[in-house]
Amino acid sequence: MIWSVHVGSSNIFVMDNGDRRNAKECEAVVTYTVSSVLVTKARANNETGSNMDQPVQILLIEDSPIFVELTRQMLAEAKRGEFRIQCEDNLAAGINRLAQGGIDAVLLDLTLPDSNGLDTFLKLHIAAKNVPTIIYTSVDDEALSLSALRHGAADYLVKSEVNANWLARSLVYAIQRSRSNQLPMDSAKPDDSVIEPAISTQRFADSENSWVATVSDKRLVSMAVLERLKSCLLGLLHRSDCEEVRVDMSQVEYITNAALSMLLIVHKRSTGAGKRLVLCELKPHVREQFTSRRFDKLFDLQWD
Repeated sequence: MIWSVHVGSSNIFVMDNGDRRNAKECEAVVTYTVSSVLVTKARANNETGSNMDQPVQILLIEDSPIFVELTRQMLAEAKRGEFRIQCEDNLAAGINRLAQGGIDAVLLDLTLPDSNGLDTFLKLHIAAKNVPTIIYTSVDDEALSLSALRHGAADYLVKSEVNANWLARSLVYAIQRSRSNQLPMDSAKPDDSVIEPAISTQRFADSENSWVATVSDKRLVSMAVLERLKSCLLGLLHRSDCEEVRVDMSQVEYITNAALSMLLIVHKRSTGAGKRLVLCELKPHVREQFTSRRFDKLFDLQWD
């Protein structure tokens, strides 16, 4: 049996070159040497997007010591904000710790000794109340990701894809959204009741058969926004006078895995219809979210 560990530009990939093993067994191959490589690469990144004034208290519910250590080191390298991690290795202990208070956000593995799959999140979500929960798992499953977000998960991260900046940014944004949604109704509006349109469209000045769709949401997290965006893009692609849709993402600072999955669906539809979907003006850290999943080989991405 041969196992290989591949360290990409910002990620770790563990591959089985023969027999198949589950994710937990696979984790044992990742050594602290690989961990140090990941942290070294994290130091090259400049921003997390954090403006948290106080240390952020994170509850990590994870039974793999390897990923506990990797997570600690990644968040220790965040350029902005200070993260303090408390760990529990099973769901029951995590729920008990959450009940004690003082937690700003939860990172939750879905494969634990006493719980598995979406039920793991649903049980915690009942106890979490106003504490945002980010699913942090080895399972890259589009349907599971969308289901979790519809049931209230703040984000869905696949461990092999995220780096220090991505993880820290996801935590900070989740906490900010949660706190905003807890403000009185006259001082804040929940994400799913946004009045401003998430996207605006117009013909591309250089071609009468091209359309530009400008995304105005800074963070593509809300399922309601994602559904509106998907509907708008598909509507443009269905037009007889449209051969190309250029999506201006210059205002976007963060996208979830659900947003990536939604754009993948639209891309497949555009390819099937013989039309072109172009994602333009991507910020560096947003572009990194595409490249970490090798989507730069699939999508037509453009930036300055």
